[in-house]
Amino acid sequence: MRAGGGRRPSPGSNQAAFALSNWSVRTQLLAVVLIPIITALVLGGLRICSAVQNTQGINNVRQLVRIVDKGTGLLEEIQDERDLTALYVAAGRTGDTSRLDTQRSQVDAALARVRAEAAHVHRGTNPVLATRLAVLDASGGKVASLRHTVAHSKMRLLSMVKAYTALIAELTDALDLLTPDIAHQTLAVRAGALTTFAHATEEASRQRALLGGVLTQGHFDSDEAQGLSLASRQQQVLTGEFLAGAPPVQRQFYERTVTGSDVNKAEMLQKQALAQQGTSRLRLDAGEWFDTMTSKLELMRLVEKRLVGSVEDESSREQHQAERSVFISSLVMLLILLLTFGVTHVLVQSIVGPLRTLRASALDITERRLPEVVRLLRGSSDAQPEVIEVESTGINSTDEIGGVADAFDDVHRDSVRLAFEQAQLRGRINAMFVNLSQRSQSLVERQLELIDHLESGEQDPDLLASLFKVDHLATRMRRNGENLLVLAGEEAGRRWRAPVRLVDVLRAATSEVEQYQRVQLRGLVTADVDGRAVNDIVHLIAELLENATTFSSPDTEVLVTSQLLAGGGAKVEIQDSGIGMTTKDLEEANDRILNPPVVDVAVARRMGMFVVGRLSGRHGIRVQLRGSSCQGVTAVVMLPQNLVREHGDHMDPPGLSARYNPEGRLTGWRNYDTTEQLDESAPAKRAYRARRHGARSASKE
Repeated sequence: MRAGGGRRPSPGSNQAAFALSNWSVRTQLLAVVLIPIITALVLGGLRICSAVQNTQGINNVRQLVRIVDKGTGLLEEIQDERDLTALYVAAGRTGDTSRLDTQRSQVDAALARVRAEAAHVHRGTNPVLATRLAVLDASGGKVASLRHTVAHSKMRLLSMVKAYTALIAELTDALDLLTPDIAHQTLAVRAGALTTFAHATEEASRQRALLGGVLTQGHFDSDEAQGLSLASRQQQVLTGEFLAGAPPVQRQFYERTVTGSDVNKAEMLQKQALAQQGTSRLRLDAGEWFDTMTSKLELMRLVEKRLVGSVEDESSREQHQAERSVFISSLVMLLILLLTFGVTHVLVQSIVGPLRTLRASALDITERRLPEVVRLLRGSSDAQPEVIEVESTGINSTDEIGGVADAFDDVHRDSVRLAFEQAQLRGRINAMFVNLSQRSQSLVERQLELIDHLESGEQDPDLLASLFKVDHLATRMRRNGENLLVLAGEEAGRRWRAPVRLVDVLRAATSEVEQYQRVQLRGLVTADVDGRAVNDIVHLIAELLENATTFSSPDTEVLVTSQLLAGGGAKVEIQDSGIGMTTKDLEEANDRILNPPVVDVAVARRMGMFVVGRLSGRHGIRVQLRGSSCQGVTAVVMLPQNLVREHGDHMDPPGLSARYNPEGRLTGWRNYDTTEQLDESAPAKRAYRARRHGARSASKE
């Protein structure tokens, strides 16, 4: 065998012994990998890791700040709902509820926004944070439960206010989740000021609810008066704490904002109400109080929003600084890696270049060159291995990669040699198949002629029946002999000179099956089959019928139907009621029919499907196996338009004219030579003789 490229030359005087391409792969990989790894670990790894962790922490804090922003809005909406509910309960749960219903819808929308924001927070391993976020997630159900209790019970004003206040306190505690997770002092101070002022705002809202309800119902009791006084004192204390600890800018904004006539009027109305505690009827207007206190609350909520904005601004600034730190660390690391890359580039190229060449050569061999050689050897039995060019990979180094390339060249040469030997072996096997088939076919033909001679002169019905069985066996032997020709890729020498009716083709195929009595032909059409393909179609359908009868119960029928197709051609269906096939088995069988494999031992075990695949591919016939509606398998044979045409003038099998009953079943043949009417004890017998007679006539052309 001659190769296209020679062996790689050994190192000579013009090739340096210490060239990089001749280093060991171990040395090259260590040189390439260790330098950047050590440099990155020493100079930048820890710095970048710390900066990234800091950035992640700041980002989590920003997410928490966004939750607080949405949560603050939720608290305001629930406070408004509580205060309106207080008026509703104090009025005896009567009157117009449109304002309360609108407020409840706003609370639901705020709840949805808080839960959506909380879903984006990384809970990590902080159990306190996870618990507080769970409280936010469950707040919707608690609000709905409280509304139901208020509407369907006789809860009094103070109890209702306490229930709403408890829910608001729980949500406020859940929103007070920034302090444990903030390591930045400035941000922690601003978050603390926000929390303190949010509690003060809640106490002011509670005053609005209590006094509004009391004025609506027109009288005080001691508990309600005590609750109102307590809320007023707590608001003053919390406001004082806020002013003492807040940054100067925030304190000044509060003093400029929470002031004016409404603030003073709210304090005056509250004092007047407390002064009238012992009277039987309060002489203050509930609506005036509610509107005045609402104006004061709006001013306080402006301060609260300003505090939330300052926290968000501070968290944004911290995040920007953290991201800037990450960017600087990454940039320094990148510069170091670029410097390292300049040192290692030459080493990397000494490895990557040969490996890429070897890979490209290997892919070219496996995807193009070797399949082309195999195709050439399969297509020509005269191909000689010494004229097949086996190119080298083109890698001439003496390192480990060069050794692999050298070994790959050897494998390539051995693969070509083995492919050639397999092609020779297949050629010898095919020749053996052809030789065996020709010998057996010759003997079978002589045997059939002898049987014909004996049948023509025999009058004893019993002996004639025995001769028919021998005739049947000989015909099946001839089909098995033709299978050898199909395996060898050869075509049978028998041909019809004229078109044959499709119904006669199906009857001829039935005659070549052992259990032909079980085959029922239904719905037959009048069409002609091209004589050149008749024997192959008979052979193909006979193999399918053989499978159908073999893998079904002896007491069942195999149904054969046919129909002409609108676009030309015909369809033949063979349906059995056998054991059936799984979906996977059907897919594999159809794939073997569509793509017949190379002849091997496995093909011998599935001879029928292989023969069907070869014969269908020879004439462009489509064959598909499908599962039947109830049980068994249906084989669908699609005969193309060039093989089948509508029934026209043609000759019956030479020398014989078929007889059919009204149902279309073959009952006998009339022999023109003897003008003798032959009764058929077995309907398929004369179909054998017609096919043999036609084959012998074709062989004389």
